[in-house]
Amino acid sequence: MDDIIIELAATGTFAIAVFGAVFCLMQSREFRVSASFAAFLATVAINNIPDAFRRLIEAEPSSLDAMIDVAVWPSSFFLAPLFWIYVFTLTSSSQQQPQNRLRHFVLPGLAVVLTVLVLLSPPDVQAILSADEPKMDTGWSMAVVLGFGLLQLAVYPQIAVYLFLIWRRLMAFRQRLRDVYASTEEHELRWIYVICGFYALFWLAQTVLLLVVIDAADTAVPPVFINIASLAGLTVVAATVLWGLRQRPPLVPDDDQNTPEPTKGQSPSKYEKSALSAEASHRLGRKLRASMEVDHLHRDPNLSLWALARHIGASPNYVSQTLNEEIGESFFDFVNGYRIAEAKNLLTTTDQSILTITYDVGFNARSSFYNAFKRITGQTPSYFRKNMSRPAGLDDISA
Repeated sequence: MDDIIIELAATGTFAIAVFGAVFCLMQSREFRVSASFAAFLATVAINNIPDAFRRLIEAEPSSLDAMIDVAVWPSSFFLAPLFWIYVFTLTSSSQQQPQNRLRHFVLPGLAVVLTVLVLLSPPDVQAILSADEPKMDTGWSMAVVLGFGLLQLAVYPQIAVYLFLIWRRLMAFRQRLRDVYASTEEHELRWIYVICGFYALFWLAQTVLLLVVIDAADTAVPPVFINIASLAGLTVVAATVLWGLRQRPPLVPDDDQNTPEPTKGQSPSKYEKSALSAEASHRLGRKLRASMEVDHLHRDPNLSLWALARHIGASPNYVSQTLNEEIGESFFDFVNGYRIAEAKNLLTTTDQSILTITYDVGFNARSSFYNAFKRITGQTPSYFRKNMSRPAGLDDISA
């Protein structure tokens, strides 16, 4: 029964991963993102071949069974760096991939080299890896066993390092979203946090299990643990494919306009080669303020930098530069400042509910409105309404 559960989970994981990889490769738009995701899913599928096709493999000679396990073994070293490359590409402004990508494949490359050497070795050396108690009676056999053992141990710190890199990348990405979106909740890639959380728990469980096995060499892995791990792996892969196939790069615009570089923390020298003059920047600043004070674009919950740039007839890069140099705010703070100003006016001059005001001024969630309101005013909306005795807000914002 335990073997059936493992086989069914592995078969399901293999099938879902193959479907996701093929679907990604059929996409023509955002090809780099799709290709990087397809590479990760293909590696997941390869990694599950031994368990998914165990019955077919066991029907062949035992030496072939062991060699298939060895041939598939390096795939586990590719999973973490490939998922990192996917996240990096997904969160870039122009589907950029990490620089010096080859260094991320040093450890997987070593695993591939060792595997090839073993597959090309004589049968007696290959048998060492499938033996319950390998006999290291030659220098080469000792090198093989030690090489596989050391590399297998190295996969644990490798996963931990890439989980940290992904977390740090997502933190920077959240800040980057503020340069192009007025409401960032729908673009923050929370599903990747969830997936990485599951991988972290799986890594922790595997690490604890490794320590237990090392401490008590005769202790077998409980079958129930393997079953739970297999089903959890199936669930995580299914969720990854479901969310990943629906995910578009949040920082890639819907049209051919260029995406601006981050403005927060940038030095003025970044725009030294810009053709935007001080007079033109001042003129754009007036247009940007008018788009909020007269046209009320801040009321659009889906407002983006690209939409605002189209509205005033300017390049997104010029709008970004004007916000940074002329106005001194990020796009997110600029738009939400007007939203909160109008909300303050409505809270003190109308009896509308706070939820109604939330949506009327452009927020798409009550929580984001409360967070922004408290960040700007230091008070909650209900406390502000209760304690203000006269209208408050920007005088140049009309209802």
